[in-house]
Amino acid sequence: MNILNLAVANLFHRRTTQRFPNREAPAAAFRGQVAMDADLCVTCGICAQVCVSDAIQVVPSEGSGTWTYDPGACTFCGSCLAHCPVDALTQATDRGPAYGLSGDQAVTIVVEYPACRECGRPATPFSESLLRQALPGAAEELRERARLCGDCRQRASVRAMKKAFGGPDSTERQDDGR
Repeated sequence: MNILNLAVANLFHRRTTQRFPNREAPAAAFRGQVAMDADLCVTCGICAQVCVSDAIQVVPSEGSGTWTYDPGACTFCGSCLAHCPVDALTQATDRGPAYGLSGDQAVTIVVEYPACRECGRPATPFSESLLRQALPGAAEELRERARLCGDCRQRASVRAMKKAFGGPDSTERQDDGR
């Protein structure tokens, strides 16, 4: 069959290309772009660790953490969703917008760390549901300690250990003559 016969034959067939507005809906199990809920995220970085294509970057800093997602690099495998301990990630069920280059549609979200309940410095966020799941019988004291910054949490732990073992309270200093 030569090219002329093929062109004439195509004139009498319906077109097979779907036009953009008339395209079919994605399948029920379609996995699209990843979105993050900043209220749930604890910036642990597990999503970035399991991302095979390095589409997710998590950079913790002093007062906040930055979560960056590049759908142009994403393979849409869903591994980040499966491993997120606090279910802060979701995946869209529709096709995302078209883009030319990796990085064109990159999304950056800043997760502000809550203030420490004792000193007011930024404290790493924690998840109440994750704490309940990891330690079902966790005492209220442990939940309160999770809301502290690293330094205050360490001091609270030392006070609790001294109290448990009958040692002097952290406010009482023993003078041993040194």
